[in-house]
Amino acid sequence: MRIAHITDLHLRHHVPGTARIPRRRSRAMTQVFGAAVADARSRGADLIAVTGDLVDIPGYLFDHERTGDEAMWDSVRADYRLIGEILDSSGLPWIVLPGNHDSHRVMREVYGDRPRVLDHAGVRFISFWDREEVDHAPQRILAERRRFEAAVSDPDPTPQVHLQHFVITPELNQGYPHTYVEGAMLREAMSESVVLSLSGHYHRGTEPTRHGATLFSVTPALCEGPHPYRIFDLSPGSEVSWEEISLGLDRAPAAFLDRDGCINTLPNYHSGPEAMELLPGAASGIRRLRAAGYRIVVVTNQTCVGLGNVTPAVMDEVHDRMAQLLAREGAEIDAIHASTEAGALAISDAYRDVGTHKPAPTMLVQAAAELNLDLSSSFMVGDRPTDVAAGHAAGVTPVLVRTGDGRKAEAAGVDCAVVDDLRAVAEWILTE
Repeated sequence: MRIAHITDLHLRHHVPGTARIPRRRSRAMTQVFGAAVADARSRGADLIAVTGDLVDIPGYLFDHERTGDEAMWDSVRADYRLIGEILDSSGLPWIVLPGNHDSHRVMREVYGDRPRVLDHAGVRFISFWDREEVDHAPQRILAERRRFEAAVSDPDPTPQVHLQHFVITPELNQGYPHTYVEGAMLREAMSESVVLSLSGHYHRGTEPTRHGATLFSVTPALCEGPHPYRIFDLSPGSEVSWEEISLGLDRAPAAFLDRDGCINTLPNYHSGPEAMELLPGAASGIRRLRAAGYRIVVVTNQTCVGLGNVTPAVMDEVHDRMAQLLAREGAEIDAIHASTEAGALAISDAYRDVGTHKPAPTMLVQAAAELNLDLSSSFMVGDRPTDVAAGHAAGVTPVLVRTGDGRKAEAAGVDCAVVDDLRAVAEWILTE
């Protein structure tokens, strides 16, 4: 029995925008996940297991599962269906379960007829739909606990493979509670009756470890480069071997874009997504650059969050609205880096100076490391001297646009090329 284990897709295709954490390449996941499924089949996998965080649902949608945003929830449903279609294309049996970024409600709607226990080729696969509880700590409670207790006490000798999103072992709670509150108890209860336990959630993953008869794997996240997944082989004697496959991440140039005054009109810092308005030529410029092989990375100072004028969730909604408007014109963004620091005026220490605000090159350098970008052939486009300075400091070619505050900056003098707007930027980059 050969099992392909894929976890933490954070996919967005129909859902607008990108994951809040830029290294999660949500908009590339349709292609990457498809490649992982095809690769697993080519390697002789007998079954594919996907253990949570299938779709990167925007956090603001979970405010009481806001039923008023039905258009957004429809896009979530469409992405779950897309994942099912990709899995169906393999021709292999598959099993999925939710993570903390998924909606149990919508997954039940889309995958409701799929079993949570699947017997295949002499192995029993049992999936657990657990949740984060108090302070984001995962727990196995109520019906899922009863299902677990029944499984580990079952006298049937059929080998069991347990699937869950959260970590049973080791304890990985530094900075965020990844491991079950009752992880030690779950581990002990599994140690004689379960041959393999597959988890995700902790994106870096850990080496599989054995406790009793059980091999515990925390598989790295597919959504982050180099896009890994794992294959496990179960022998007739319930011995388990494994290998990790990385799909890789091609090196590419980037067009780093400021947001306000470059992509969209200057903002009202007390407004939400309803005030988002694209500048003429922005979508066509982005579309042309991306078609030419440039990754489009927005790098924006959003002091309004640190000042308390808007919440991070509102900023996310604004970004998703921007992505939605761009998508209507065939343009797409790969990642967004936003600096929310506000210095001495910050509403809390979390938003004081942390060195990410432009003119510092921090956001550009971080994006290059996470997305495998070639800074030497990249560009920084913005409407202010701080954008130009950040570009020079990062070792990329800066370009000033005359939209937003660009004419004022041009009059004061800048050390870079100056063009009218993003449409002109694309023309200048691709011809000059």
